[in-house]
Amino acid sequence: MINSLKVIDRDYTIHYYEVDIHKKVLMTSIMNYFEDMAMYQSERLNIGIDYLSVNKIAWVLYKWDITMNSYPLLNEIIKVKTFAYSSNKFFAYRKYEIFDTNNNMVGQANSVWILINTDRRRPMRITKDINEAYGIDANNNAPIDIENILSISKVDREKSFDVRYSDIDTNMHVNNVKYAAWALETVPKDIVVNYELRNIKVTYEKETTYGEIIKVSTQVIKEVDKTICRHRIINEKGVELTLLESIWV
Repeated sequence: MINSLKVIDRDYTIHYYEVDIHKKVLMTSIMNYFEDMAMYQSERLNIGIDYLSVNKIAWVLYKWDITMNSYPLLNEIIKVKTFAYSSNKFFAYRKYEIFDTNNNMVGQANSVWILINTDRRRPMRITKDINEAYGIDANNNAPIDIENILSISKVDREKSFDVRYSDIDTNMHVNNVKYAAWALETVPKDIVVNYELRNIKVTYEKETTYGEIIKVSTQVIKEVDKTICRHRIINEKGVELTLLESIWV
């Protein structure tokens, strides 16, 4: 079972630079809150950046599945809650919930993480000390299943991006939110303006680094009640880096 003391929450005020033209908080801002919460909890438990650096390990995000029922507005204060759900050898599973000022849950997310050795850049088994710090029982190894993303079958939109120095995080690779930002830039403007992004799934497959040029290819699938955009990100050598799916209603 999860130790209830290891469930942590924090308030965030939605700033002007975190909203869209409708004054609604951006999905990428939500993802930044989530990432910040994972590190905030780790720092509070004394297994944060310094601990990871000394032990030559790092957390790498493998999968996201984020659903927003509604979007809080500019200047609203929201509460973001997170806890480490379970771990299974090389994989760690984390859940998130978002609450508005009336304590209504407006969003939730599941995520899958991999612990890597930073010298070898290879996955390593999650240690007993880490599991205990997060309050994960030794027998709690139930995974969170996030369905695989279908690859695109045709290209409707395409755009290239330079990887900037400001895209790099403390692990010396591109921050995971940047991939989502690149993919969402390829969604047709009429969808972005007139629809709401209700769900986004991401699978990170390979890293990219400063100075590279990446390309996003997007397929737009229009259905009666929603539009599905599937995104594929590759590097200059054609290596697949990330797959994403965004659902708009």
